[in-house]
Amino acid sequence: MTRMSLALLALVAPAAAQTVLVSPYVQPGNGATLTGNDVKVLLWLTDQTPGEFTVEYGVAPGALNQHAQPHRTQLDFGLPKLRPPATPAAAKPGPLSDAPTDLDTVKREAVARSAVPVPDKEQHYFRYEATLTGLPFDGHVHYRVKLGARVVREGSCRTRASAGQPIRFVAVGDLANGKAAQNGIAWAVAQQHPDFMIGLGDIVYSQGRVSQYLQHFFTTFNDVPRPGPTTGAPLMASIPIYAVLGNHDVESAKLPDYPDAWGAFQFFRGPLNSPGVGPWNLPLGQDAALADQFRARAGKAYPALSVYSWDYGPAHFLALDSGAHSKVDEAKLREWIEADLRGSRQPWKFVCFHAPAFHTSREHYTEQKMRLLEPLFEECGVDVVFAGHVHNYQRSKPLRFKPIGGRDPRGRVSGEIRLDETFDGARDTTPEGVIHIVSGGGGATLYSVDFAKTVEALRKEHGANYTSLTAKYFAAKHSFSVIDLTPAKFSLRQIAITGEEVDSFTITKPAP
Repeated sequence: MTRMSLALLALVAPAAAQTVLVSPYVQPGNGATLTGNDVKVLLWLTDQTPGEFTVEYGVAPGALNQHAQPHRTQLDFGLPKLRPPATPAAAKPGPLSDAPTDLDTVKREAVARSAVPVPDKEQHYFRYEATLTGLPFDGHVHYRVKLGARVVREGSCRTRASAGQPIRFVAVGDLANGKAAQNGIAWAVAQQHPDFMIGLGDIVYSQGRVSQYLQHFFTTFNDVPRPGPTTGAPLMASIPIYAVLGNHDVESAKLPDYPDAWGAFQFFRGPLNSPGVGPWNLPLGQDAALADQFRARAGKAYPALSVYSWDYGPAHFLALDSGAHSKVDEAKLREWIEADLRGSRQPWKFVCFHAPAFHTSREHYTEQKMRLLEPLFEECGVDVVFAGHVHNYQRSKPLRFKPIGGRDPRGRVSGEIRLDETFDGARDTTPEGVIHIVSGGGGATLYSVDFAKTVEALRKEHGANYTSLTAKYFAAKHSFSVIDLTPAKFSLRQIAITGEEVDSFTITKPAP
């Protein structure tokens, strides 16, 4: 071959990407019902040096006989117009401060104290996505991603279980703020070997920006060279995460102030069965050009991540956006929710959103608009509601609630509440009503206060709006919920970061 031929070959040959910034990880993809086949999506992030990636996958160990063509999206984020919030000099407020809890004072200051500064600079990436289709239920998919001849990541994950099969999943929110606890939680979750995980909002602090995902999140849950309780675990290589939107994911930063705002839409991929764009979605602002740029980067994740549902094993799951922007009382959304829940024939129905409707904490107490949906949940047979936002663990007594009027000026929703006082989850395992779980101990600064004093303060401040509805409260350590499920039995264990079980209960149903 001549020297000229070699030079021409060098010009047309693809260059290897200089840096894989986020290793390939598994997402649920557009799999909602348990019909046909399952699907998974692999995503990864590089710098903007072009490279030739190949994706091989198969359903038998060592038989990587199928190929997926990666789709590349260019992500360019300019300089922020605002700087990250500065750490306040004031001391930490007391847990029973007289400051209005609906102003989020305690949480904002705690987040500011714990936030790792994010450099204000332009960001330029390539995001790659590869869809793995035709996957049988009740199995595994094995995959290998290569850059040229080099293997970037090789792994496997379970496909969704069919309706009659047992499953295990983890639910936890308020995860990555750059502190040590998130690493311990990731490691402890990995020891439970769940089929999947539900991220109950506030996945990245303090503003949900793309840059914060790279600094805080992937370094704990994906790119972990030496897994351990102090470093985290590469969960995302084998465990899909279903993302639920929280206030720090979509409200703490916006366009154009932070061009890399709303990073959740860049990094998570789930079912595409949402009711579409409406007043229940994150508003993109008045600048049409910026909105179009965001939509181009996010793809179908916007608006799909705001509202969606999926079936997994014997359960039907519904994810909702509880953000301040979301108008949950819109007729079209309520109609969609009712049709979705009533249309499921799964024996178990679970609803997931970020800001809890019922809890016993002064932090976020008045953010009660999700109570407006409680009668609908009851009518449609919902068993358990999972939330985060409040940075501890709480389990309610089974309850039924009828709102009287709408929200008051502080955001509270009052009404008639009935509690099942006999259910204990051990001897009595058939609750009369919906159980509400708060599992917000995933890594962010804990809301650890004296429970009795909290109850006293809530009664004094909110009168009849407060009801003694909490059956279990744990705030001493970070923790997460592990659920084992069969068609006839629901078992929840709350596991602390140190591995011990701090709560457990069971719900049973007669076999269909």
